[in-house]
Amino acid sequence: YGHFYIEHNRGHHVRVATPEDPASGRLGETVWEFMPRTVWGSLKSAWELEEKRFARLKKSPYTFKNDLINAWMFTVVLWGFALAAFGPAIFPYLLVQAVLGIWLLESVNYLEHYGMKRQKLESGRYERVNASHSWNSNNIGTNVLLYHLQRHSDHHANPTRRYQALRDFKEAPVLPTGYAGMIVLSWVPQIWRRVMDHRVLDHYEGDIGRANLHPRMRDTYVRKYGQGSSTVLEGAA
Repeated sequence: YGHFYIEHNRGHHVRVATPEDPASGRLGETVWEFMPRTVWGSLKSAWELEEKRFARLKKSPYTFKNDLINAWMFTVVLWGFALAAFGPAIFPYLLVQAVLGIWLLESVNYLEHYGMKRQKLESGRYERVNASHSWNSNNIGTNVLLYHLQRHSDHHANPTRRYQALRDFKEAPVLPTGYAGMIVLSWVPQIWRRVMDHRVLDHYEGDIGRANLHPRMRDTYVRKYGQGSSTVLEGAA
């Protein structure tokens, strides 16, 4: 899953909390819908980012200097050593741990920005990332175990800040529990929506037009909550 390094730093941090970001969960989108969108979308984005980087260098992206190909080769070598050392019987375990690892990683992405949306400026660009664009949690146990990852708004607003120094902000929306509990909640979309959707709406003061809305659910949510606005902030990007 080496493409995550590329996409997270050069893709997700640029497009976070926008409809264009494959790693930001949309209001009304289930985690089951999110998974294929984010896995494929992030992989595609990572390749495109590397392709553009090599285009600027006027070189072919089909090289071991491509960070994506490099990461894939590390995986091939690692799995090759494991298979050589323990035999084919280890392959199902490698596969299961890979799937579980990906699922947990992307589940966290899903809940960290669920429904959050940066508004567009008059210039057509999105507003700068701030603390209001990521869900926070101050659950002590999981914050200690995850090195304050749950203070996610500070991670995006100040991406160079070390994890152990991440802060909470009053303008950041707050999850009702820690990541472990939220991941379990996400497995049942009806319960997830009951717990989370009104929190998204409260964060945007009832204006659904300001949320990152899943296209498939747009009509349903508009009928339920009203049209809302399509906010454009004043000023230049």
